[in-house]
Order: sequence, then C-alpha cells, then structure tokens
Amino acid sequence: MMREDAGFDRKDITGHQPSPRKEKASEQLYDREVPLTGTPGRALLHDWLDGEVDQIRVSETEGRSKVELWTRINAESEMLRRRTTPIHVQQRIMAALPDAPGTTTEWYRQQVTLSPASALLAGAALLAVGALIITMIR
Repeated sequence: MMREDAGFDRKDITGHQPSPRKEKASEQLYDREVPLTGTPGRALLHDWLDGEVDQIRVSETEGRSKVELWTRINAESEMLRRRTTPIHVQQRIMAALPDAPGTTTEWYRQQVTLSPASALLAGAALLAVGALIITMIR
C-alpha cells in the first residue's frame, strides 16, 4: 500500500522513509482577459440582430435559413409584446378586487351569523357532548 505523506513528519512504522518534498518554483499567476474565439459568421449574425449589419450581407455569410428563422422569431415576439388583455377580462379582474385596501379582517374577528335552527342544533350537540363527558368521568 502506498501512502502520500504530504510532507508530515511521522514515525517510521513500516520501515519506509518519507521522501523529501519537491519544492515547485513559485509561479506568479496573472489575471487577464481572454478573448473568446468564435466564428465570424456568428458575430455577424449577432451584429445583424443588434441592427448593425444589413440582412443581405448576413444571409450570404450565415445562410438564408437562419436569417429567415430569426426574422420570424422577431416578428412573433413583437406580436406577443403588443398583445393585451381584453377589456371584459380586465373589468372582471377589477370587479373582483376589494373596494379599499386593508379592509379584510381576520377570520376570528369576522361576524358569525347563525339561524335559529342551527343555533338550537349546536346547543343540543354541546349538551350531549357535556353529558357524555360527565358520564365518563363518574
């Protein structure tokens, strides 16, 4: 089994002497900007999409199919940008909003309304539960 001692001093257990560490010459690292290498056609296509180059020059270099594809994508995205919500949908949304902000109350502070029949039913149920608890305690 080989072990890397990483330069630590330890006692020789197996009879193996640790090898001395080799010192590397200190290399100074520089931060620098590395230019991206790419095909000039793609840069030309990007320039055309940015509006800097005319369409004829790009279609000769990059190909007519890519120019047609990007022209169709631009037209569809412009159509989607101009799309708006219909008036009747906006009116339904606005009608569903509360009149004044902050008028909602917590569920435990809201007023509870009971009909007389439901109040009698609730009272009878509470009376039955109370009687059942009293009989279980005795």
